[in-house]
Amino acid sequence: MKRLSTIELLGIWETYRHHSVLERSLYLLSAIYLTDVSTVAKMSIGDRDASLLNFREWIFGSRFINIANCPHCAAAIEWETDIEDLKLQEVLPGTATKILKMEEEGFKIDFRLPNSYDMIQVISNPAIAGDPSKIIAGCILHVEQDQKEFTKDKLPQKIIEGIGERMSAADPQADIKMVLSCPDCNNQWEAPFDILNYLWTEIDSWAKRVIKEVAVLARAFSWREEDILNLSPQRRQLYLELVRG
Repeated sequence: MKRLSTIELLGIWETYRHHSVLERSLYLLSAIYLTDVSTVAKMSIGDRDASLLNFREWIFGSRFINIANCPHCAAAIEWETDIEDLKLQEVLPGTATKILKMEEEGFKIDFRLPNSYDMIQVISNPAIAGDPSKIIAGCILHVEQDQKEFTKDKLPQKIIEGIGERMSAADPQADIKMVLSCPDCNNQWEAPFDILNYLWTEIDSWAKRVIKEVAVLARAFSWREEDILNLSPQRRQLYLELVRG
């Protein structure tokens, strides 16, 4: 994985800022892995999110500030999380599609883990969004029964559910939930953690802050944008302190 420079990350933010959060994340990963978007889109959801967590740690550090509203009384809750508490699987080198195998009740099944293409289908097709078994079926690559090919659409529901359980176990980073408790009404609930939205909210704030810093330093010293962006964040801050007195 490649560490992006300030200029590179700012360029990605500028170019894709009006795309969906999923699309922006895929373009970001393609730059990190030095490959095309179609390749990183085939990464499992867990591998994708684990990679984004690592990238987030490189850029913004290990501390997360989280905010949620209690679904019962609407009270705002803020808490801090360390990134190590969110890492549920190791980021393996490369972006190759993982093929898993399962044998159950006489069936031999090859399947892959859900990826970003599957998520795009969920977003665009309400019928799929309301039926997780269709997502699972789309990930089944080959089925045999008694050494003969078997139509995956005819698999028993119990087998489909078993595949879903195997997927969850093999790709835990794909579905992070936090158990929260409201200090006002004592309500407890589970809240999902979405690294895509979290990361791009941070990148958006960061990019706008950097652009303001460039404007201040360019006006004060008549420096080129590229030269300012090539300064380390610490060096930029020192010059900003000089300008602001």
